Amino acid sequence: MEFNFIQNYFGLDISENYLRLVELKKIGAKIYCSAYNSLKMEPGIIADGQFVKKTEAVHLLKKLIQTDQGQKIFTRYAVASLPEPKTFIKVIDIVYAKVQNIVDEVIEESKKHIPYTLDKVYLDWQPLWQGDKTKVIIGVCPKEVVENYQQVLAQAAIMPVVLEIEAMAIARSLFPLRKTLAEPIMVIDLGASRTGLFVYEKDYIPFSLSLKTSSNDLTKCLAAKLKLTADQAEEIKKKIGLDATLADGGLKKVLDRPLSALAEQIKEAKYFYYEHFNSASKIAKVYLTGGGSNLKNLAPFLAEKINLPVERANPLLNLTAGKINLPVSEIQSYTTAIGLALRQYQ
Repeated sequence: MEFNFIQNYFGLDISENYLRLVELKKIGAKIYCSAYNSLKMEPGIIADGQFVKKTEAVHLLKKLIQTDQGQKIFTRYAVASLPEPKTFIKVIDIVYAKVQNIVDEVIEESKKHIPYTLDKVYLDWQPLWQGDKTKVIIGVCPKEVVENYQQVLAQAAIMPVVLEIEAMAIARSLFPLRKTLAEPIMVIDLGASRTGLFVYEKDYIPFSLSLKTSSNDLTKCLAAKLKLTADQAEEIKKKIGLDATLADGGLKKVLDRPLSALAEQIKEAKYFYYEHFNSASKIAKVYLTGGGSNLKNLAPFLAEKINLPVERANPLLNLTAGKINLPVSEIQSYTTAIGLALRQYQ
């Protein structure tokens, strides 16, 4: 449920490794960043999609809001992200005889698609268009996860206006607000501990899934193969990446195997989309986002493997540069937080 009387709120991106916050302000038709912050979390504060060390989490959330990156944040209302591996989003078809029966039809049809029993989840849905069949986008998340987030946020004096599925926030950040795409685009969100994938078609997400390869997996691979510490491996990954002209192309050779495996997962998702979703258009291109997308030459590497154009996404698409601007090297890491904050201007 969203409370429409609330005038403004910030976006709060919650992951296993970082907390990130973005607050936006709208002046006329332009939207500006007014504040941002990020804090690294120690391992174990979040596990399996839930806050485990709640006291530590509350302390960090309170500290996060006391940002000196921009204007002081006065509101305590937020739109927060739910853990992607614990959520499920899909477009389903329903047939109904009377409008008043649509809720019952959505519930019954959802049972055939979601990986949980309905009594264990919160279910949200929205019709996309009507006819003999109505396409409905459904989103679900286990009740225990939602209630865990609500409890911790409340203890930190943060009032969640909405708890949102991450893919929806990312799409809002990367695509023009209130516009429809002519061709579907696939989005790869390469994060530290997991990678999300979804297709954005017209103005909705037909499906999303989590992939096995993450940015941390690449760091671990380098550390093991080159006998480095995790910090050393992360440093050279950032500096050299897949640039074949540096270090005799050694890093590219080491990372070829895990990144080729990632490419295969992307190709499988592409074929799944073509087989199970009746789209009139093929996927036009792939957008890369998330902190892991900063890996040098990742886009051309994947483009060659999956036979689709690949490019870095632009999370600032709907924003105007102002006095407060996100650091260039961290923009991709703030994609979700930006999209969450943009919800109020949708």
